[in-house]
Amino acid sequence: MGCMVILLMPGCEHMIDFQGSENGLQGITVNALAVPDTVFTAAISRAYLFTEVPALNYIDYWEYEAHPDPFYEKAVLSEAEVELVVNEQEKYTMRYDPLHYNFTSDYMPRSGDRITLRVKAEDLESVSAETIVPNVQLLEILGCEKYYKKEYIGEGPLSDISQDTVAHITLRLTDPGDERNYYRLKVRSIAHDKRGGSSEVILQYSDIYTSSDVIFMDEQLTRGYGGWVAHFSNIFDDHLFNGKEYTFSVETHLRYGEHPHAVIELQSITRDLYYYLKSVMLYRITDQDAYTEAIQIHSNINSGWGILGGLSAEKHTVYF
Repeated sequence: MGCMVILLMPGCEHMIDFQGSENGLQGITVNALAVPDTVFTAAISRAYLFTEVPALNYIDYWEYEAHPDPFYEKAVLSEAEVELVVNEQEKYTMRYDPLHYNFTSDYMPRSGDRITLRVKAEDLESVSAETIVPNVQLLEILGCEKYYKKEYIGEGPLSDISQDTVAHITLRLTDPGDERNYYRLKVRSIAHDKRGGSSEVILQYSDIYTSSDVIFMDEQLTRGYGGWVAHFSNIFDDHLFNGKEYTFSVETHLRYGEHPHAVIELQSITRDLYYYLKSVMLYRITDQDAYTEAIQIHSNINSGWGILGGLSAEKHTVYF
């Protein structure tokens, strides 16, 4: 929804002709993700400068998750004409869904599909974007060990109560050698908690994990964020193991409750989505003031802002 324009990352510079008016920024923001076996949807809104977007009044993240942002409701371009083209042949007219404030189609992407999105809106320049849904890559669980970590105290604003037991999980990724590949690894630790003898079951979970492996090292992330430690990124590419098997380990704290387990998901993501997520990570730890160099968010929307990405996922469950 915000205006996040030029990318200044090596090899991925994307310059956009900035056009504003006395009424503010004029343009379209598109955010969409093509995932196999999932109905394709897209969020289409009017672009706004960050200075025009009011601060959120929600108390915490969970309240924000449960309630839509009233400013976004105002920004949505519900009358836009949105066309989805698959493999340069199949065309779908996407419909506006007022319940979820996005546009939906009747199409479920498949790995290898070339997805093209075109958006028109009155009095705004038309925009377009293209991506290819990546193939899923093989991830194997080689082992899991538990150990006690003394005096563990969660850190960060999103930290939650967890046990002092850590699961050390060893994984192996098989990377194809005929292309550059980009990945995001998600590790969610889960348990089912019954509070105070109540019959109500509360799902305790956390997506925060750690690893000392070099593939997760990002020197640009000089500060931690939301419980994640500094210099750690769960988004990486294959430049260290292109075309090979690669073995590494991750660690996650067990949650309080019954049936503790972890869901491990290796997402194969597109190059544009990789650089978009990397730039967002850098942006969120940067002080936004007059003395700080602006962090530019990567976009692959022609004549607009936002991201059209693709991902395919390999998922496993490890029971502790």
